[in-house]
Formats: sequence, C-alpha cells, structure tokens
Amino acid sequence: MPHHSRNGSSSRSKSPPWDDADSPTHKPSNSLLPLSTSNGSLGGSSSKRQAGRVWQIWDTPRGQKVFVGLIIFFYFGLGGGMVFQEHVLLWTGVYKFNYPMFVTAAQLITAQVMLVFWAYLTRLITPAFNLIQFNFVVAPPDPPVYQKTQGWGWGARGSVLEFEWKTGRKFIFASAVFSLKILISNFAFAYGQFPVYQMSRILTIPFALFFATHLQSQTLPVTTMSSALSITFGLFMTSLRHVRFAPEGFIAGLFSSFFTALHPFTLLQAYNIMLENLNTGPTSPGSNNNPSYEDHQRAFWRLLWYINTFSLMFIVPLSIITGSWHEVYRTCYFLDAGYFWFMLWLSGLLGLLCFIFMLGMIRLTSPLTAIVANGPRAASTTALLSYFKMQIYSWVGFWMTWVSMWWYYKGRRQNLGKEEARGRDSVEYEMH
Repeated sequence: MPHHSRNGSSSRSKSPPWDDADSPTHKPSNSLLPLSTSNGSLGGSSSKRQAGRVWQIWDTPRGQKVFVGLIIFFYFGLGGGMVFQEHVLLWTGVYKFNYPMFVTAAQLITAQVMLVFWAYLTRLITPAFNLIQFNFVVAPPDPPVYQKTQGWGWGARGSVLEFEWKTGRKFIFASAVFSLKILISNFAFAYGQFPVYQMSRILTIPFALFFATHLQSQTLPVTTMSSALSITFGLFMTSLRHVRFAPEGFIAGLFSSFFTALHPFTLLQAYNIMLENLNTGPTSPGSNNNPSYEDHQRAFWRLLWYINTFSLMFIVPLSIITGSWHEVYRTCYFLDAGYFWFMLWLSGLLGLLCFIFMLGMIRLTSPLTAIVANGPRAASTTALLSYFKMQIYSWVGFWMTWVSMWWYYKGRRQNLGKEEARGRDSVEYEMH
C-alpha cells in the first residue's frame, strides 16, 4: 500500500534531493497529539488511559481539537508579537537599534539560556503541570545511569541538553537554514520599512509550494495551490503602500523568503532524524519499536537544543568578525539603559517561542500549512502597524487573505478525509 502524507496529497515515486524516498526521515511526523497525553499514544483502551488520572482534558476528541486550536492560536499570536517587537526595537523610540547582526546574536544567546532555564524549571514544578495536564511542556528526565555515556562537549548522551558531534552533525544543514532565516530577516526588517519588508517576503508561499512539490514529492490538489496563491495575492494588496523604497532591504527580504519557506521542511526532516536516532536503551520483549511519548518529547527538546547551539556557533563568531559587537560598544550611548536590554531579552524569548510553536505547527499539520498560515497573520500585523488606516484596496486584500485561508483549510480537510478513506479501503482489501 503506498504511503500517503498527512497533509492530504499523494506521494510520487520521485525521490527528494536530500534523502531516499523510503527512508523514515522522509515521512511526515504525526506525533504532536501524543504530547497531550501521558502514555504516548492515542490508541489503547480508555480504561488504561484513565488509570493514572482522575480527570482528563486533552485525551477526548473535543480536547484534542482544543489542543490543536491552542497551538495554532499561539503560533499566530507569537509570530505577530515577534514582528511588532522587532518593529519597536529597530524602528521606533529613542533607541532605533539598527544593528541586525548583533540583535540576531542576542536572540540566540537568550534562547540558549532560556532553554536551560526552562528545562530545569519544568522538571522542578512537574506536579503542577501534571495537575493541569500540561505535562507535554515538561523536559523529559535524563536516561537511566546505565545508558549514560559522555558525549563530545557537555551533557550526558540521551539527555535533552547533550551535545555529541556524531549526533549533532546530522543537523548542521537545518541549523544553517535556521540561522540564515533569522539573520537575513533581521537585515530585511532593519534596512527597509515594514511595507517594503512585507512586500519582499510575499514569495514565501510560492517557494513553499515549490518545496512541497519537489522536496516532499507531493502532488498538490488544485484547491490547495489556488487558495495558497490567492493568499499571496491578498497579502500583496494588503502590503501595498507609498513609502520610500529601500533596495537593500527588498533584496534581503527576497532571500529571506527563500530560507523562511525552506526552514519548516528541513525542520521536519531534522525532527524525524532525531526521533530515529534517539538513544532509548534496550527494547523490551514484545515491543513493536514504535516511538513512545517520552521519545517524542525528548526528540522535541534535543532538536531545539542542537539547532540553537549550532546556530550560535554560526552567528556569534560571524558577528564578532564583522565588527558588529565593537560597533555597538563604540557608537551606542544607551547600553546602560535597562529598558534596552529588556527589549533584547524579550526579542530572544519571543524568537524561541516562535521556534517552538513552529515545530509544533509542523508536527500538527505540515510544513506547507505552517507557511501558508503566516499569510493571514502577516495581513493582520500589517493592519495593526498601520493603525487600521489602510486604503480600500488594502482592506480588500486583507479580507481576501482570510477568506482564502478558510478556503485552504476547507480544501485540506476534504483531502485529508479522502486520504483516510482510501487508507481504510486499502487496509480492508489487504485483510480480505
């Protein structure tokens, strides 16, 4: 029986450029919903799931829909908040801190510190998270003592804060794409006004359609392609403004569109590689070798740690070599202002949360959907930063973006239902 992807498009025999089509790293992950349970699986009898709990939230069908809705809501909100915060940091106020290389390095350093802090904090207050059934945000425990071997650098092998070159080298490409995405995006935002920045990034969705077709070997339905391109055109109309054109910001935005569209595809591949290469210890007799809930949880945390660590190795030396740190120290007179450092810390925190919910969105839906969903969010951010004072054609584009998103969502649900029906028919045929 041929494999069908979760996002409702059938597979083709064409192999993706970076991997074999039969490799498990090519298959989309469908494992985010187990993060809302304590047993790692949505299957099994309800009595087993209720054995360790007095009450349930996320294990019910309605609870799962609410969980997915919360992830999408925070994905939208944090993305808009990140854009608004960078607009304040780079373009408004008395500071107007126009040093994108330094800002990128500060964001990654803050994210690294927050990952360590959050890992220890969530383990410390695990009972509180378990009480409200938010245990999916808790960092998984370190492996048993007999599984621990020291890796290169620091951290025990198998822990969420390990660093082992043999494992980490598999994520260098994904880390490079992530680093270029945030670095070039910051340059585009710093050297071009927001309408120019938004206009230069409308190619993100067409790039994502190209990657979904050629990297994931998908045949996209006409509904999906039409609705996605309609979102692109609506966002173009929403962002159209009479402002000073900055060629350096526009060119940086074009490159940013490419890496922004490529990022979720490399992130999904990296997650599946991490899941396949986990050091989970000896397999118990009778096990079907399926990843457990703790495996998915550990893969989630370790991937965040590895990609951010490698990104730091790329960006921090580059920012020092280019003289960004020295220039900030020499020219900025407000380095003793607490508000300035708070804004830098907030930028890093929001960047980390956007990264986390991007990974969650990819695992819930697909890389293409995660990119397409940025269209309505970008249109809403444009209206907000314009103080809702837009031309008629911009409002037409705004509502066109949201209507096209509803069209995309409806088409994807129908295609997913058809795929599931074909899958059930194939299983019944094989059983007969």
